[in-house]
Amino acid sequence: MDKVKNILWQIKYLKNNNWLKARKILLESIDEFPEDLNLKKALADIYLSKHLFKKAVHVYQQILMHDPDQPMVRFHVGNCFLSLKEFKLALNYYDQIKEVFPELLYNKSFALSKVNRIDEAINVLEKLLSVRSNIRSELPYIFLAELHYTRREFDKTILYLKKAENAFGKKGSIFYLRGLTYFNLENWLKAYLEFESAAKLRVNTPHFLKNHGLACEKIGKTSQAIDLMLKSIKKAPLDPGGYIELIKIYLVHDRVMEAYSIAQHAKKNIPFSITLSMLYDQILRDVDKDFYLKKD
Repeated sequence: MDKVKNILWQIKYLKNNNWLKARKILLESIDEFPEDLNLKKALADIYLSKHLFKKAVHVYQQILMHDPDQPMVRFHVGNCFLSLKEFKLALNYYDQIKEVFPELLYNKSFALSKVNRIDEAINVLEKLLSVRSNIRSELPYIFLAELHYTRREFDKTILYLKKAENAFGKKGSIFYLRGLTYFNLENWLKAYLEFESAAKLRVNTPHFLKNHGLACEKIGKTSQAIDLMLKSIKKAPLDPGGYIELIKIYLVHDRVMEAYSIAQHAKKNIPFSITLSMLYDQILRDVDKDFYLKKD
C-alpha cells in the first residue's frame, strides 16, 4: 500500500532524530494496518536500537507467529535474549536458523561459552574462521584465543593471537591477552614486554594495570609496579585485588608502614575480605615487631 510505504519512509528519517514520535506513528499505523508485518518490524527494530529488548522480543514474536520463515527476525530475537543474558533462549533461536553467516556464528559461540559448552563454542568459531573472506574484525580470533586461554591451552592461544595480528595489525587486546598468556607460562620478561606494548595502545583498565604491575615486580621494576597498582586502585577503588597485590609488594620489600597505609585505605573503601584481613593482621604483627626492635 502506498500509505504504508509513505509511513515507512517517514519512520526511516524520524527514528534517529525523534524515535518516540516514530514509535507513536508506528503504533497508530499498526492499529490501522494490523496485518502489515513491515510496520511491526520497523517498531521492533526501533526497540532493539534503543536496547528495549523485552519490547523488541514481544513484537518480533508477533511477526514470527504470522510468518515463521523470517531468519533475520529469529536472529534479532536471539540477540535480544543474548543481551538479556538469557543464553539458553538465545541459543534456541540461533539453532532454528538454517542460513549460516558470520554474525550468527560469533553470537552463537558467545552464548555457548556462557553456558559452559566450551568445546562447541570453539567448534563454531573455527567454522567461522574457515570462511576467512567474510571476517572483517579481529574479534573472532581473539575470542577463540580467550577460550583456549581459559582451558590453559596456551600454545593455541598464542597461535590465534598471531593470526589476529597478521590479519588486522597490532591491537591492544592482542598484546594484553598474549601478556597474560606469557605470565601464566611464567615467562615474566615476555609478559612485561607485551603489557608495555598494550599500554602504548592505551589499554588501561584496572585489571590490566594490576597485571602489568605484577609483571613489573617479577622482573625487578618495583617502582613501576607500585605506580601501576596505585593507578589500578584509583580506577577501581572498590576492587580488593589492587589493594591486596600492592600490600604484598610493600611487605616483600619491608615497607611495612606503606602497606599499613594502603590496608587502612582499603578498610574504608571495600567490604570485608578474608585475604585483606589476613594481610592486615600480618602488617600489625610486623608493626609491633618493628616497634619492639626499635625500643630495644
